[in-house]
This record gives sequence, C-alpha cells and structure tokens, in this order.
Amino acid sequence: MLLSEPRATRWDLHGRVFGAEVRIRPLFWGSCVLLGVIFYRDPDFGGMAMFWSWIAAVLISLLAHEICHVLAARFLGARVRIVLSGMGGNVFGLDAQKRWQRVLILLAGPLGNVLFLGILWGITAASLPGDWRVFLAPYVWLLMWINAFWAVLNLLPLWPLDGGQCAVEIGDALLGRRGQTAALLLSLLVCLLLSFTVVGWARYNLTNRFDPRYPLYFSYFFIQALYCYFFWMSTFRALWGEPVPLDESSQSGRAV
Repeated sequence: MLLSEPRATRWDLHGRVFGAEVRIRPLFWGSCVLLGVIFYRDPDFGGMAMFWSWIAAVLISLLAHEICHVLAARFLGARVRIVLSGMGGNVFGLDAQKRWQRVLILLAGPLGNVLFLGILWGITAASLPGDWRVFLAPYVWLLMWINAFWAVLNLLPLWPLDGGQCAVEIGDALLGRRGQTAALLLSLLVCLLLSFTVVGWARYNLTNRFDPRYPLYFSYFFIQALYCYFFWMSTFRALWGEPVPLDESSQSGRAV
C-alpha cells in the first residue's frame, strides 16, 4: 500500500533539494502557525521573536529530515518527490523500488533527525563564551526538542508518517493484505494512546481557569486533539476507504 500523493494547487510553493522536487502546500504554513501559538502567547518567554524562531526551527528540522530521505533515495537509485503538508512531509515516487529500499528511504528521515539531535547535543557540550551560551540556549533547546519529538513520532507505527508506512510495508511482506490491515489497526492503537496522552496532559494542566496560561494551554490542547483526529481519519480511510491494490513486488512474488 503506497500513500496517495495530494493534488497540486496553484497556491503550492515549488523547489528542488538535491535534485528532488519539493512542494509545500498552504496547510503546512497553517500548521506551523497553529503550533507556534504557544511561543507567541506564552507570558514568560513568548513574543514575535520566539514565534519566528519556532517557524525557522521547524523548517530547519524538516529540511534535515527530508534531505536524508532524498540522499537515501539517490543512493538507492530512486528519484523521489517531497510534499510538505499539514502533518509534515511525505515521500512519493517509490513505486518502482523494492520493498526493502522503500523501508530504508522512509527510515532515513527520522534517523536524520536523530543525527541532527546529536550535533545539537555536541553544541551544548562545546565550550562557548557565557554570553553566547545564554543567547543560543533557547534556540538550541527548541531545535533539540523539535528533532527529538519528530524522530520519535516518525518511528512510531503511525499512519501516514514514516513509521506507519514502514509498518504497512513489513506487514504486507509477511502476511499480504492481512498484514496491511494489522499494521493499520496498530496505527489506530497508537492514535488511541496519543489521544489518552493529550487528554491526560489537558487534565493535568487545565485546572485553574484564572491562570493567565489557561487560554494558551486550552488552545494548545485543542490543536493537539485536532492532530490526533487527523491521524485517526487518515488511518480509517486507509482501512475502510477504497481498496488499494498490493504493490507490484507483492503481486509478482519478487524477493523483498
């Protein structure tokens, strides 16, 4: 089962990274703004500077993620397309690759975030002048947090992210259509656990309506719940939408 590529619109931005076509949909910018609300409205450290730092940190982290997808694809002889949308980036153009190649290309993205996280960790251990450490600390911390979160999220068997697509590929290799279904049911279980985590976080933080952070935390809780809903709907569509044929390698019985 391969992810369907969203149709292009006249509002999309187009570019190339290491020879790969990159398309940025308007939903991507809307997602960045929604998630950056907390950095603008926080009464302690918020403001326009932190908001734009968040936007820059997201772009840098996703660029590291997608570049590793592209480099792995080029190493394995694939020419891929990257689409950045509301739930991050997705890789397309893997139809002609063998299954193990697709899995390696998909895993290269989150592993790139892990590598970038290690570089940032090294920066924190470097001996820098005190003024520089104070200046860089919030931005390096923000980059580290984004890369750690994005790496973990993309390694989970959560459709349609990288880990979810890898789980479907492995399930298909082992059990065919039943393996695909099992992988997508596992994605629903992960969605359920994420939803419980968001609800638990909200119950822990939304206790005092007179707290100046209450509207901020409530908005952030709503945004997180909305993302859980999108993951739910994507997995439900993959499970019970129009049937998707097995890829060519499964149908022809080639080695995977």
